[in-house]
Amino acid sequence: MQASAPKTTPSDDPDVACAPVQTVFERLALVLESLSEVAARLERLGVSESAVADGRYVERAQDIDRIVQGLHDTARFVRVLSDVTPRPDGLSLDAALKVVGQAALARQLAGESSEEADPGDFEMF
Repeated sequence: MQASAPKTTPSDDPDVACAPVQTVFERLALVLESLSEVAARLERLGVSESAVADGRYVERAQDIDRIVQGLHDTARFVRVLSDVTPRPDGLSLDAALKVVGQAALARQLAGESSEEADPGDFEMF
């Protein structure tokens, strides 16, 4: 369960730090890209044949693969959003959603109901 941040605006509290939306998205994209790289390195760890034969290992390896793909796609989504000019009524998500390779994640980022994603196939090599 995620804690929600207190909702304040600069006019509510003069001590609240503000930054342009694009700058925040650029910073967020950098963090996600960095986490994606770390997760990808973890995914490439060597594995013995006995570990691959263990069904639990394969499931965990698929989980790691989903994390890597999710971080990568979310970073790309945020990176594209950093280039989108905000409109008075919000942000256009069209271009950003097009770079998301996972359909379930794209639906979730679009605000649609997300069903449990297919874990996909784990590719070791």
